[in-house]
Amino acid sequence: MRRRMAVLSLVFALTAPAQQVLDRVAAAAGQDAITLSAILRHLRFRSIVSGAPVQDTEANRREAASQLVDLLIVRRELELSRYTPPTMDETEQAIDAFLAEMKWTRERLASELARYGFTEEEFRREMQARLTITRFIDYRFAPGIQVTDEEVEAYYQGEFLPALRRMDPGARPPELASVRAQIEQILSTRKVNAAMEEWLQQMRQTLRIRYFDEAFRPQGGAP
Repeated sequence: MRRRMAVLSLVFALTAPAQQVLDRVAAAAGQDAITLSAILRHLRFRSIVSGAPVQDTEANRREAASQLVDLLIVRRELELSRYTPPTMDETEQAIDAFLAEMKWTRERLASELARYGFTEEEFRREMQARLTITRFIDYRFAPGIQVTDEEVEAYYQGEFLPALRRMDPGARPPELASVRAQIEQILSTRKVNAAMEEWLQQMRQTLRIRYFDEAFRPQGGAP
């Protein structure tokens, strides 16, 4: 989002004739606001991409709000860096990969989107945004990440082999050389995630983040 919505433009809640609150500010981070509708939308989208049913609970609303705060921070950094977003062709490739992983047809996707209140164009934009952020994280944090031989050996002995024994006690373990690339990728991803979390923690401390408790108490029903 290139133009951030100021808090004052969002504090006026939409109300039904009976004064039923339909939307409200749930969290504020600096001059940005996160509405309850954005949180519920995030939960619905997360349900689609995970394949798990929507769980509209206070804990999940708070987790979604925290994730949306992090997205605001990343998007702000994207604006400052003028990072070029993926093309629609690249987004379509990401959607195809998602469908292959979920074993869904395009028709199944359309059905799921309709069930959760999304159009295909909205889903496409969401996927493009998430692909943009994923690539930016790699661009911002992956350079300079190194995995040592000692770390690979420690993972192989301390995590890989024990996990293999739990899954298949009688299996003959592969040689380290044959799984080195896989282990290096896992450890590299962990380090990127750790570097990103450290950066996010620092950025959160520069913002005045406020949560409004009333918005996190579900009144019943799925979002």
